[in-house]
Amino acid sequence: MKCLLVAPLLLATALAAGLAGFEPDGVEKLKQELIEQFSAVAQGLPTLASHNSLGSSEALLNDYLDLVLPDINSAISSAGFDPTSLPDEKINIGIGHVNLSQGNLTKLATIERYHNVTVSYDSDSKKVALEFILRWQDLELIYKFKSKVVLISSTGHVVANVEHLKIHLKLAFDLNLAQVEVQSLDFKHTGDIALTFTGVGVLDYIIDAMSNSFTGIFHNLILDMVKKVAMDPVEEIVEAINQILDNALRPTTTE
Repeated sequence: MKCLLVAPLLLATALAAGLAGFEPDGVEKLKQELIEQFSAVAQGLPTLASHNSLGSSEALLNDYLDLVLPDINSAISSAGFDPTSLPDEKINIGIGHVNLSQGNLTKLATIERYHNVTVSYDSDSKKVALEFILRWQDLELIYKFKSKVVLISSTGHVVANVEHLKIHLKLAFDLNLAQVEVQSLDFKHTGDIALTFTGVGVLDYIIDAMSNSFTGIFHNLILDMVKKVAMDPVEEIVEAINQILDNALRPTTTE
């Protein structure tokens, strides 16, 4: 029964990674899948008591998350997030300015599990907690640039790679209230960024100036997109899950 409980919670979190900005049809399809999962589980929640099997559940949850994430990655791609088009920008680099165009962020649809899912039970609060880390091994941003420094014009492409970006999520299920709560949601590691420049007429000192200006801007841009796709929707999804549980366990009766 413990596995029946936490597996849909895991699905809920994975779905949250793909919901922000999705097309309405795609969102509704994913939400319906979540509803169907919880409809089956909600019937047995009132009898959930034993926590002896929590340790053995962790291996099953690893397998479950590994099974769900490819579908979530496919949904992210189908919703138009991989690749994601980026707006044109004009950036002052101190010694001149650079126009950026034709920007794209790719590999958002490569979420994977990092280390093991952990499950714990607090007998005082009567809460089952589910904790895990999701990782992107390599996110890639690319822009076409045109720089102007005094009389020197340069054109080319800049590629920013952010490696090993991780987010941490801890959900808890309150057995007394039959409600889900978000106990922790944050960046576990914001990743390591590296820039690569290609082009014509790009001098070293111009590359240095662009690198100094672009590194922070591009890193924040990538983090903002990950937050939008994978983190912002979690509270909304948890609220929806709790409403589903309320409807199943405490239905409103009308005369």
